[in-house]
Amino acid sequence: MPRNVEIKAVIKNFASFLLKAEELSGSAGKTFKQVDTFFQVPNGRLKFREEEGRTPQLVFYDRPDEEGPKLSNFECCELPVGTNLVSVLSQAINVKGVLKKSRTLCMIGQTRVHIDRVEGLGDFMELEVQLTEEQTVEEGDRIAKDLMEKLGVSKDDLIQGAYMDHVLKKK
Repeated sequence: MPRNVEIKAVIKNFASFLLKAEELSGSAGKTFKQVDTFFQVPNGRLKFREEEGRTPQLVFYDRPDEEGPKLSNFECCELPVGTNLVSVLSQAINVKGVLKKSRTLCMIGQTRVHIDRVEGLGDFMELEVQLTEEQTVEEGDRIAKDLMEKLGVSKDDLIQGAYMDHVLKKK
């Protein structure tokens, strides 16, 4: 199962953060829309992701709900375009909610930097340090903390949980 070390934080100045990420990346970020339908499951999180220009995916992931770098185990399954899986799943299990966002992706080394505008929530960033089989969580943690510093992300900016959790809390 693939593994990431992840952090998530609020960003106060979208344009400034994007510029910093693109400078560290050495190239312009790629921006696209995503719609995630989250399902109520007994452990981890399960979402159906629709993304511009890509085939839909069913994604399971499990990570602690805490601030700062943390290990995330995940599994993705690509699905045919036009699949009715959301309809089928929503008849069997409850839909937790639907999240819409505009995401800009920058790659810095082995780290995916997501710069997100989440509908009804605000501006955020995620670091996903994609671990190789040989790498330890501690190595990923060091990479994430180094990038936090370079991108100007402070401990006070860190958030825990998924965007969906924060949207549901606002309701």
